[in-house]
Amino acid sequence: KGLRRKVTVRVHYYEPGGQNMHWPVMEKRVELKRSGWHTFPVSEAVREMLAKGGRRQDLDIHCEGCEAANVLPILVDPSDPSHRPFLVVRAQQAEGKHRIRKRGLECDGNNGGLCCRQQFYIDFRLIGWNDWIIAPAGYYGNYCEGSCPAYMAGVPGSASSFHTAVVNQYRMRGMSPGSVNSCCIPTNFST
Repeated sequence: KGLRRKVTVRVHYYEPGGQNMHWPVMEKRVELKRSGWHTFPVSEAVREMLAKGGRRQDLDIHCEGCEAANVLPILVDPSDPSHRPFLVVRAQQAEGKHRIRKRGLECDGNNGGLCCRQQFYIDFRLIGWNDWIIAPAGYYGNYCEGSCPAYMAGVPGSASSFHTAVVNQYRMRGMSPGSVNSCCIPTNFST
């Protein structure tokens, strides 16, 4: 077995306002077996930052040992969304009865090119499956349309689902939806 090299990644919070005050949020040892994304849970720190008020919050990430280990950070390229760092935040309204309108899931032309649900009826007769599927005659399978940046895409390889196989049967026969690409998938369902 080869030598396992590790680097230390530190996340610091910087107080906005130019006072140059900062404090450590978290530290994590990262093994350099292969390149890829790493998760840094900073929920508690973000909660504290938001409690202080103000709109701008600064986090600084420093990799101790990266230079010595010949690790090159991936620079953010606006034209390549697959390597863009991101922060996932769930917000919950504290009080009051104000409703915030969510972005619609249905494709209505106002989704800004992001992933949305396109309605699509799958007819088993059209793909030659009616000889072994007796009922129902079909179903609304729907599919995703639009771009899905890598940070929204869920787990890699999850596109190999039964639903994808059914939609691919349509594509192989040259029927609509012909331009279906991998897209965002649900990460949880309502009950």
